[in-house]
Amino acid sequence: MKRASAFHQLVYHFTWSTKNREPLITPEVEARLYPYIRYKCKSLGYRLHAIGGTEDHLHILVSLTPSQRVADVAWRLKGASSHYINKESGLDAVLYWQDGYGVVTLRQSEIPKVARYIHNQKKHHRENVLTDPLERAQE
Repeated sequence: MKRASAFHQLVYHFTWSTKNREPLITPEVEARLYPYIRYKCKSLGYRLHAIGGTEDHLHILVSLTPSQRVADVAWRLKGASSHYINKESGLDAVLYWQDGYGVVTLRQSEIPKVARYIHNQKKHHRENVLTDPLERAQE
C-alpha cells in the first residue's frame, strides 16, 4: 500500500550569535561562510530561502519537512560551519558560536518580506532599524 503524502508549509527564521557577540564574521569569513551554509542546507535537505547577518550574528530562513527536527537545524549548521571555517576553509580565522539560538515560524506568504529583512541586515543594524523579534532576543 502506498502512503499518501502530507501537505506541509514549515518555514522557520533562525538566528544565532557568535561567541560573546565578538565580531568574528569578517568579510573574508562571510565570503566562505554563506556559500558553505547554502551547500550544507542543500545536503541536509533544508530549503534555504535567505541568509544574512552582521559581524556578530547570523539569520537563516529555511523550509523544513515534517521529519526534520527544528533543534537539529541550528545544531548541525552551527557545528558544521564553525568546523569548516576553523579547520577546512584555509582562512586564518576562527568562528565560534554562542550556545543557543532563536527561532520563529512564519507563513509562506511572509517569506519575501523576511528574506528582504535578512538580506539587508547590515543596513538595518547600521541605521538601527531592527523590527524582527529575534533581533531583540539576541541583544
